[in-house]
Amino acid sequence: QRNAAWADVARRVAHEIKNPLTPIQLSAERLKKKYLKFITEDAENYTRYLDTITKHVGDIGKMVEEFVAFARMPTARFVTEDLAGIVRKSVFSSQVAFPAMDVVADVPAAPVPFKCDERQITQILTNLVKNAAESIEARPDASDKGVIRVTLAQSPDAITLSVQDNGVGFPTEEASKMLEPYVTTRAKGMGLGLAIVKKIVDDHNGLLSMENNPDCGAKVTLSFMQQCDINAA
Repeated sequence: QRNAAWADVARRVAHEIKNPLTPIQLSAERLKKKYLKFITEDAENYTRYLDTITKHVGDIGKMVEEFVAFARMPTARFVTEDLAGIVRKSVFSSQVAFPAMDVVADVPAAPVPFKCDERQITQILTNLVKNAAESIEARPDASDKGVIRVTLAQSPDAITLSVQDNGVGFPTEEASKMLEPYVTTRAKGMGLGLAIVKKIVDDHNGLLSMENNPDCGAKVTLSFMQQCDINAA
């Protein structure tokens, strides 16, 4: 009931915010393109003001996308996929997105059959790696390089997928609330990433756990019931 209420709020907010964004951004861009050449005083600040408008419009646009993603999460379409291949592709994309960090994949060489929605599993990994990267960026001491390790393991009974980092970790006093919509400890966050992850995991009949590492950083672990014979070709 709580998630349904938040989804309704998200739909309403997205509708009210999304429509004005494009004309605001286009207006700022046209002001810069058409009138900058006529500005004889303080042209640098004129450009800075317009760039600020454009930047914040973009930020609001990203927030709206998160609202819509949470409010209109499509129904999962389950197909037997190679989970190891999905993880490799997602990690490669993350390596491109976060070149200053080591994003490492630790996956079996053989295929890992798993009945899932590939797009939604990719979204899980994207959200978790993004959270890990933001946690690393929030470290007060960045003397050691940021490392994000994505691990996939299988047993006769379960498939386990985890994302571990050496960032600041989860605040222990807020850990129990981190999976609720719009709860975040990050200045840039909307608090939807983990809520979306939790919903997808639930839809895949999985379990999610969060813990801080003994030394530094945090680890999110997803566990799914084994659906296929791991010795099958």
